[in-house]
Amino acid sequence: MIVLGLGLGGMALACGQREHAPSFVAPAESAGSTGSSDAGLKIVDAALDANLCGDQEIPAISAPPNLYFVVDRSGSMSDLLPGSASSKYENARIAISVMLRAVGHRVNYGAAVFPAFSNPNGCATGSEVFPTEAGDPPRFAAQGQNGPVLQDLLDRLGSYAPTGGTPTAATLKALEPTIFGLGGKKSYLVLMTDGAPNCNVHLSCGADQCIPNIEHESIGATSCTAPVNCCDAKQVGEAGIGYCVDSDASVAAVTDFENAGIDTYVVGMPGSEQYAALLGRLALAGNTARPGNTPYYAVSDTSELTEALKAIGAQVAISCTLPLAAQPDDVGFVNVYFDGQAVPFDASDGWHWAASENSIQFEGAACSTLSAGNVLNVQVLSGCKTVVR
Repeated sequence: MIVLGLGLGGMALACGQREHAPSFVAPAESAGSTGSSDAGLKIVDAALDANLCGDQEIPAISAPPNLYFVVDRSGSMSDLLPGSASSKYENARIAISVMLRAVGHRVNYGAAVFPAFSNPNGCATGSEVFPTEAGDPPRFAAQGQNGPVLQDLLDRLGSYAPTGGTPTAATLKALEPTIFGLGGKKSYLVLMTDGAPNCNVHLSCGADQCIPNIEHESIGATSCTAPVNCCDAKQVGEAGIGYCVDSDASVAAVTDFENAGIDTYVVGMPGSEQYAALLGRLALAGNTARPGNTPYYAVSDTSELTEALKAIGAQVAISCTLPLAAQPDDVGFVNVYFDGQAVPFDASDGWHWAASENSIQFEGAACSTLSAGNVLNVQVLSGCKTVVR
């Protein structure tokens, strides 16, 4: 039977700050030999379910997309996320885990953080911490567990506490060779940040683009309020270097990815509200602008963060069109199941054959259920008369 893990099942998560893995992270389980790969989809080795009608599997075709996370680990990411006992950075890890439990087996994924873990000056260009690879088989998610690949990602992201500045533009530019070189169907970036890009020591700006002035902070004994410009070396010395909002370089970096066919999703965490216009520019440049006045995913708490990542995962990994590797001998003897429940053959509210009989199209409630992430396994079997609505 073909198993297309398409679910994005949600869960309520709350955990306190800790040095070890949070409670939602299950111990890694041996990969064993119960899963194998076929054109990017995970095929269950077990015998066909006796409760389902059909005795022949119809292979599906899928070139998995690449999903690459670029995660802000600047000092402000150590602040608690509103409504949570954990930091913004830890909540980012939790939201990533929820998304990848659901769609990880349908994508290849990798991750980088900024600034780099080795960060002597606070502005070290970010670097890759998890090279892109195929996700775990769906059986782990079905058991409510993290597979070994996901566990490894979470462990690497959690290796160090947040610290330093926000070298967004430099990090994206440094990652270009790595991400441009990925194969697969298509690549996507997920940029998660809680503030404005900075760390560009070659940039000068007025008070309106100087982060300490915008956030009404101080540098040393100097209060960053008008008429003082805390990014002006003449007024505050070298202490203000690198605090200008690095807007244009960041937009240019995202544009470079888009020109290479790589879309960028932007998630703005609490603390980024004053930079909404810039984050909106990044989403527009990344071809992922949302309808309405806020083009990026603006999140204010754990629930909104989790829902944002789930929505992004659904867009990247789930489609209501399912191409098949082989045409069935008799199209009247094919059935499709969502998590063991037959989906009726119905051109408006079920499934039907697409333009060719090598592709299945889901419509109406079936498509909505699939797109919402409420289905873990899709099975296509041949051998019994098609169930018609």
